[in-house]
Amino acid sequence: MIHGGDWASFDAFTRSQQDLLDLSSSISPYGPGPKARALWPSLVDRLHRYPDWRKGELTQVLAEHLGVTTDSILVTAGAMEAIDLVLRTFQPQRVSVEVPAFSEYAARSLVYGIDVRTWHHPAELRPEHGLLFLANPGNPQGRVLQPRECRQYLKGASESRHILVVDEAFIEFVDSWREWSLVRDAAKSDRLVVMGSLTKFYGLAGLRIGFLVSHPQIIRKLAAWTIPWHVSLVAQEMACASLQDQDYFDLARIRLNQERGRLAMLLRPFGRVDESSRANYFLFYPHLSVDELIKSLQKQGILVRDARNFEGLTSSGVRMAVKKPKDSMRLVHAMENIFQGGRL
Repeated sequence: MIHGGDWASFDAFTRSQQDLLDLSSSISPYGPGPKARALWPSLVDRLHRYPDWRKGELTQVLAEHLGVTTDSILVTAGAMEAIDLVLRTFQPQRVSVEVPAFSEYAARSLVYGIDVRTWHHPAELRPEHGLLFLANPGNPQGRVLQPRECRQYLKGASESRHILVVDEAFIEFVDSWREWSLVRDAAKSDRLVVMGSLTKFYGLAGLRIGFLVSHPQIIRKLAAWTIPWHVSLVAQEMACASLQDQDYFDLARIRLNQERGRLAMLLRPFGRVDESSRANYFLFYPHLSVDELIKSLQKQGILVRDARNFEGLTSSGVRMAVKKPKDSMRLVHAMENIFQGGRL
């Protein structure tokens, strides 16, 4: 797989993971929050129980958080299950992906034998039964589309008989994120599906927990393809606790957005930073070869995401996640070692 967060592939560092700085995956360093951490020790005493197959409590808490009704939400075992459920439910003739994009939209489509093509504007679409995948914020750039822009995409998709699937996995990193999210639109539309994640912003990547939002009629169709107990008890409980810890995560959002600006400034001597990002990552174009940068950083225990395999990017760069200030300084010191002739 071509993804960030593949720390297990780097044998030299797996023996001492505490020394590995993973900037290749864009997971918040501030999660899980204090309520989830306090809950964690008690979960071991409930592991003999099956999880709630209805996901009732989590669905209710999530509905209140998003401002939609419970019958417009389906909790999933992460984004990967969400993508699979969408493909199985709609069984499209073709999948169109706005590039650059997360690779799994196309990869999972090809597993089902679905034709895939890339696109840049709804006007390019042919009239057919298809799905359009669009990420907001975009990956790997981190740019955010205005709601009116997304609604233009939805209009174009509907006119060409497509369903628009908007991936909002990183939306909660954005200031005033509710103003940018389309979840409320999706809850009333049978032509729009929003995919969300509780792993990125809340730091629960190891638990695999996400959701889909759409019209209740669509949610019922999606739910029919799930298997019993597909979302673990631990994932449900930790997600509930995290969603009820918003004061903590509001502060985490502020800190990450401040740190993104500071890190971008610190990296300017070493290359060009794409400062259009409003998520917790950005593209960086170094003043040396990408291969040399990645290799030199790995030797110092730092992983970044090679962005050259994102179709649609015209320049060679890397995607870097934003973490805590101490992590930024470690990266900057590593860059100084590389650029001052101390390449390892």
